[in-house]
Amino acid sequence: MPNDYPSSEQPELPEPQKPSAAEQAPRRSGRARERQRRRRERQTGAAPAWRGPAQINAPRRLKVPRLNLPLSGGRLVLSLAGAAALVVIVIVLIGQIKEPPLELMPNAVWLGTGWTYSLQELSEIDRLAQRLQDHDIGTVYAWVSWLQDDGTWRGAENFGAVGAFAKGLKNAYPQARVLGWVSFPVNLGANNYRLDDETLQQAVADFSARVVNDLGFDGVHLNVEMVWTGDENFLSLLRKVRASVGDGVPISVAVPPDWSPVGAGIPVPPLIVPGTVWTTEYKQSVALLVDEMAVMAYNSGLSDPDDYAQWTAYQVKAFAQALEPLGEGTTIMIGIPTYDAEPPGHDPEVENVGSATRGIIDGLRQAGPAARHVRGAAIYADWTTDDDEWAQFKQDWVSR
Repeated sequence: MPNDYPSSEQPELPEPQKPSAAEQAPRRSGRARERQRRRRERQTGAAPAWRGPAQINAPRRLKVPRLNLPLSGGRLVLSLAGAAALVVIVIVLIGQIKEPPLELMPNAVWLGTGWTYSLQELSEIDRLAQRLQDHDIGTVYAWVSWLQDDGTWRGAENFGAVGAFAKGLKNAYPQARVLGWVSFPVNLGANNYRLDDETLQQAVADFSARVVNDLGFDGVHLNVEMVWTGDENFLSLLRKVRASVGDGVPISVAVPPDWSPVGAGIPVPPLIVPGTVWTTEYKQSVALLVDEMAVMAYNSGLSDPDDYAQWTAYQVKAFAQALEPLGEGTTIMIGIPTYDAEPPGHDPEVENVGSATRGIIDGLRQAGPAARHVRGAAIYADWTTDDDEWAQFKQDWVSR
């Protein structure tokens, strides 16, 4: 994830794959739109982090007819009929009072092999579940595997433990959405682009279905890197994954930030090619095929925390406003970095919980009504987040 850094040596797509202007228009097929509509109808989770929960307005007083029951005669029959009708009305009203749906906490976190590749004590999983709940984390991207050079899946001998972890966490934290994290490196060395290989696309799709059906995850989180704007092969992969897992299974994708937008009025990374962004149309094309986009808003190469906060705010606004014309149906997570230094892209003195959350909050304000598409923040990653960072995340974001 954070290791890919677009420099002046940014790889070009193979010549046949370069999109024309017409090809970059969003694919708004009837099936994608219908899937979006059904998804909106299914959504019963909590509102995004900055919105209060919906209030249930119950009537203050239930007016019922007064019944004076006579001792005999036809009036008794009528009164009994009225009483029976009243009972029916009360039963109907009671049936309409339902328990509110369980709230899906708005934030997310990436979990690594330390959790999934070894059998965990139930007490450890319970402690993890409690930490997640304490920090309003309802979505977990739990590591499963990545597609190797030879087309096989790394760590297959650990998949039994992976499935046991998914089951254990869901038992300990039933409200959580546990997604299997599947990675597909696009380039194998220099000039070895493989996202156009339909056999490999189908292998990812088939494995995604296995993650859900055999390993017991609620859905799949795809990390495909790098994907440049207009790449139709990425859209083809997502269509295959959707066909494989079905419309009712959540698909989340990790997506690159707008690395170096031109004319945006924000600090841009000095080592990144200008204009290295996804177009609005391409963002929409991806959004129509998935349920969630996790923006990897880190590894910017910036050298000042305030610059990074401004850059992060731009990511929030740009992605939120891109999705606004599509209506509800796909949500956005904004990644927060907690990992160690990885020069030249990531300096933890610059990119950290404090500067990232400041940027997200500013971006939500800048996005206006479109901010409703941003569900929360996603911590990258659990295995590099210390107690101080957890505390700061709670103070600066969860409790703000």
